[in-house]
Amino acid sequence: MIPVLDFDRFLMGFSLGVHIILAVIGIALPAIIVAAEIVGIKKKDPYYIRVAKRLTTMLVIFFAVGTASGTLVALELLFLWPKFMVLVSHVAILTIYIEVFAFFLEAIFLGVYVYSWDKFKNKYMHAFSGVLVALGAVLSAVFITMLNAFMNTPVGFNISEYIKTGLITNVNPLAVFTTPSTLVEVAHVVSTSYFAGGFVFILYFAYRMLKSSGDERLHYRKGLNIAFSLTLIATFFAVITGILSISGLYSFQPEKYAAMELDLVPQTHAPELLGGFYSNGTIKGIIASIPNLQSILATGSANGSVPGLSSYPASTWPPLIVHFMFDAIVGLGFGFGIVMLAIFAMLILKMHPFERRWLLWLLILAGIVAVFLLELGWATAELGRQPWIVYNVMTVTQAANTSPSIIPLAIFFVVFYILVLPFTVLVIKRLLKDRPITKELV
Repeated sequence: MIPVLDFDRFLMGFSLGVHIILAVIGIALPAIIVAAEIVGIKKKDPYYIRVAKRLTTMLVIFFAVGTASGTLVALELLFLWPKFMVLVSHVAILTIYIEVFAFFLEAIFLGVYVYSWDKFKNKYMHAFSGVLVALGAVLSAVFITMLNAFMNTPVGFNISEYIKTGLITNVNPLAVFTTPSTLVEVAHVVSTSYFAGGFVFILYFAYRMLKSSGDERLHYRKGLNIAFSLTLIATFFAVITGILSISGLYSFQPEKYAAMELDLVPQTHAPELLGGFYSNGTIKGIIASIPNLQSILATGSANGSVPGLSSYPASTWPPLIVHFMFDAIVGLGFGFGIVMLAIFAMLILKMHPFERRWLLWLLILAGIVAVFLLELGWATAELGRQPWIVYNVMTVTQAANTSPSIIPLAIFFVVFYILVLPFTVLVIKRLLKDRPITKELV
């Protein structure tokens, strides 16, 4: 029989894995819609306006499903990790509380946006209501990420007293907004959300271009123009903030950093290892070792010292599989950078890349890989903090609800998430099928 703690871990990971997909779509989609509408107004191009209108139908559905999913995740936090939520309720609850207002902002102006097409004399005013929808969506992500930053770099209470006695004292609830890792983590989460969510719609538009012709194909081409442009910008920031995130781990979570880099001992002139695994106290299976590069990236100097796992008890080491996962993230991120720059160069040179079938298939593949990369990044971040749920304060074991009574409810959550994505896609497909593009473009 599976231990309840492992069941808790699986359920939380599974739920978040599904919810993250819905979340990044909900973040990127309003931005794509607003950009399409503004371009359409500026260029007096009805195709871009139609793109925005049809995507708005998708947004309404994703908003509803994402709201339900987010509610279930919040309930899981209460059911599965009650002791963690006690700490959060005393120290970091403001992030959740203010996130509700971001949700209200998105919900209120989504209604305004949906029902006020052609109601404003100044068309940019309608687009502005869409900007507020997009702002509410991204602010929700910002405030939830602040809670995760608190888990990585806890502040705002007397930590030593809490570890000794379990008492929560000297609380500063505002400190949760400015933890040492907050800025870089928020920047990375926002940029990667636009990156992955943008690629979902690159995939969609590329696939529809392959399956359509004439005016319908032109419609999807306009949508691909918008999605690619926004995702190109997001890719640049995702790479930059990713590098900064690793540098932050060097200072704030040295055990995670050492595990991801597979550093067994503190060292200067540290090489960057590609591949490799830990076995019987040594590292084996290294594919390549680039001299000095790790020290240079982490500290700015080849003489810089990086932390090693030997400085910490083995009981607090994260699972060392995070090194393979980190290598995969870096490799895939590098590949995405090359692909995006190559397509951008083709656009600059007027080589019409989106008219090439092989490139559309490449974009479809890239969309799938982008979602996988997003999931891999979150999995690496959360596994890398193990065994802690709040770094150096509370372990996952201490936080967990180990009562078997939660299992039936948890099974319901799993079934919900298994059904929610295909159901969402089917509903959207049916709604759009009842509104043929050829009739909308008359």
